[in-house]
Amino acid sequence: MAKKVLDELKWHPEKSLRESEIVYIHRGAPGDVLTVKGDEIIRLEKSFFVILRSGRETCIPYHRIKEIRVKGEKIWEKK
Repeated sequence: MAKKVLDELKWHPEKSLRESEIVYIHRGAPGDVLTVKGDEIIRLEKSFFVILRSGRETCIPYHRIKEIRVKGEKIWEKK
């Protein structure tokens, strides 16, 4: 599950959420997907994560995540 991977990146002492990229479904965006950098994530909640873009908080449900990359390498992909 994507949340478990994000929690591990955030809390594991040898990993970093800041070095990750999260690709998620965003209707209306080109190809209906957007990518957010890990350093834009301000909170991980129970059913969504919160990003800060242009001074606004946006909640993104975990079920919209398509893949997670760290330093360009895909470490998780929705099946």
